[in-house]
Amino acid sequence: MYRAKLYDPAAHAYRIRYAIGCILRDRLVNEGAFKVCFEMLDEAEVIRAILSRGLKNRRLRTALERSHLINLTCWLLRFPDLAEAYVAGEMPSIEE
Repeated sequence: MYRAKLYDPAAHAYRIRYAIGCILRDRLVNEGAFKVCFEMLDEAEVIRAILSRGLKNRRLRTALERSHLINLTCWLLRFPDLAEAYVAGEMPSIEE
């Protein structure tokens, strides 16, 4: 992926895709690029989007639960509405 685009404030969707790709692989090609996904002004929106997609996608959800790159518990504490679905083990339909 083109990493310089991560710094573009309008590249919100690109940062989400990049972070999800890293989480699914559970490894980093460039640690700085991964961190940038969560250091821009839309950090909360990026995390919420990743968690929401994890509720719809079993493979991503499993990767989130097993990932060494993120702390899922900290993420879920920020979004109690999504945490309830993760704890219940449900796969509800959530609109982004």
